[in-house]
Amino acid sequence: MALAAALASSMLALSSCGVESISERRKATITLDQAKAQVDSYLAEILAKLPVEPLASQSGDFVDSFCDSNDIGPHGREQTSRDYGFGDVPPATKAEAAAAFRTLLMGKGFEVAPEATLDWVKLQNPKDKFVAVLSGVSDDSHSLSLGVSTPCVWPNGTPSP
Repeated sequence: MALAAALASSMLALSSCGVESISERRKATITLDQAKAQVDSYLAEILAKLPVEPLASQSGDFVDSFCDSNDIGPHGREQTSRDYGFGDVPPATKAEAAAAFRTLLMGKGFEVAPEATLDWVKLQNPKDKFVAVLSGVSDDSHSLSLGVSTPCVWPNGTPSP
């Protein structure tokens, strides 16, 4: 379970910075604290619609990471994500959760991300670039998890001089 959550976080982190021009990367962003608040807002909305509750032992802290590994510059932007695990969920409940996840977020303007698979429902908001993933939705999976990640942002909202 921990490995699945770590992989989900890694997939979220690696895929949400995207390819932008250097001039786009120099623009001001929301702060990292504002990004965390938006992650929590999305998670609260999603969790309220799902037919399952996350396990207390599987409620994640924020995982912050630098975007420099695939960031052509300027450097210093960060992103964060938070994950929740639901443990082993019956197939019918997973299907209901996946449908509720899609309905809620697509109603908010999210779109299916190209990396989505049969076991991952991955949606991205084209307006704010936040990504939400419901992992473990296939009948073969034994563990359901939810994660939301931010795009790359300047920690204080503006690039360092």
